[in-house]
Amino acid sequence: MGSTNAVQLRRGLVTIATVLCLGLFLSLGNWQLQRGYAKAAIEQSVEQNKGQLQQIPQLPLVDAGAWRNKRVTLLGHYDSSRQFMLDNQIRDGRVGYNVLTPFYVELWQAWVLVDRGWLAQGASREQLPAVAVNTDGQEIMGTIYVPYAKAFSLGEIAEGEDYDWPRRVQFIDFVELGKRLELELQPFTLRLSAEVKDGFRRDWQTSQMPAMKHYGYAFQWFAMAAAVAILWYLYSFRKKKTT
Repeated sequence: MGSTNAVQLRRGLVTIATVLCLGLFLSLGNWQLQRGYAKAAIEQSVEQNKGQLQQIPQLPLVDAGAWRNKRVTLLGHYDSSRQFMLDNQIRDGRVGYNVLTPFYVELWQAWVLVDRGWLAQGASREQLPAVAVNTDGQEIMGTIYVPYAKAFSLGEIAEGEDYDWPRRVQFIDFVELGKRLELELQPFTLRLSAEVKDGFRRDWQTSQMPAMKHYGYAFQWFAMAAAVAILWYLYSFRKKKTT
C-alpha cells in the first residue's frame, strides 16, 4: 500500500509540474506571437509610408500616433546652443549617442526635437563629441517617430544635471526635456532622412527585433510545451504499463 501511495504521489507531482510548465511555455509562446503581430504591423506601416511625403496640417498634432512613421518636410531653423545626447545607443557593438536638436517650425511657431542620428562616444566619456549644426533657415525632411510607450528607466533622465550644453540624457521624455529647454516640445521626434545634411549615422531601425524573430521565439516555446507534454505522456504510459 505504501509503495502504491508513493507512486501515485510521484505521478501527481509530475502532472502538476507538467501543467505548470505547459502553462508557462504556452503563455510565453503566445506573448511572443502577439509581439510578432505588433512588429509586423509596424513594419507594414513603415513600408507603406516609404517614399511618400506628407504635409502636417497643423501643430500641435491632435493625434500624434496617427502620424507615426510618416515622412514629412518642415521649414524652420535649428537651435544649436541647446542639444541633447541620448546615451547608451549601440551600433555595431560600439557605444554612442543619438543627437537630439530642437528645430523651430516657422509656419506653426512650434518646437520639434530632430533626431540627427547616431554618433560614436569617442575615446573619453567625459568629453562629448562635437555636434555643430547650421542654424540658418532651411527645409528638412524626415520620419515622424512617436514612442509606443512611456520611456522606462530606473534612474533620472540626466546624470548629475549639469547646466552645460549639450546635455547627456538617459531617455526621452518630451515634458522633462521641454522644461530644460524652457519651451514646449511636440510629442514626437523627427528622424532626419539620410539624404539631408547636418546629420550623423542614420540607418534607422523600426524596432530592435523584427517580427520574424518573435515568431521564431514563439515556435521555440510552443515546441518546448509539446516536448513536455510528450515526455509526460511517455512517463505516465510507462509507469502504468509496468505497474
